[in-house]
Amino acid sequence: MKNKKISVLIVSVFITTIICSFTALKTNQSTKDKIIGTWISDEDINNKWVFSTNNTCKRYYNGKLLNTYNFSITGYSCNNELDTIDEYLKLNKNNSKTYCYAINGITKDGNDTYLSLEFDGNPKPMLFKKQ
Repeated sequence: MKNKKISVLIVSVFITTIICSFTALKTNQSTKDKIIGTWISDEDINNKWVFSTNNTCKRYYNGKLLNTYNFSITGYSCNNELDTIDEYLKLNKNNSKTYCYAINGITKDGNDTYLSLEFDGNPKPMLFKKQ
């Protein structure tokens, strides 16, 4: 009887873990789909970030390409700890330096879409408007 209860508990935990994993994957994909496109900084219109479906992010300033990164959206924080609530944007430059941003949200306001990011260690959010 005891072994049956333990088996049921283990199966329940396993099923819950699988369901949570699929939910996190679906959310991650949704955020990735939403971030694809061109974003202009709300603070400085010369600052432009372009996210492509091939997982690259190109940063421009005054129309000049500054950097190209590979990007990923993950549930792991900037300290690589699993975070089941927030998502993070990670920009990797030439497999060396990684920049990490907490994604505060991607929201619509009428016809406009906004992206709010928070750079690791800087409490002031960055706001971008989708072009």
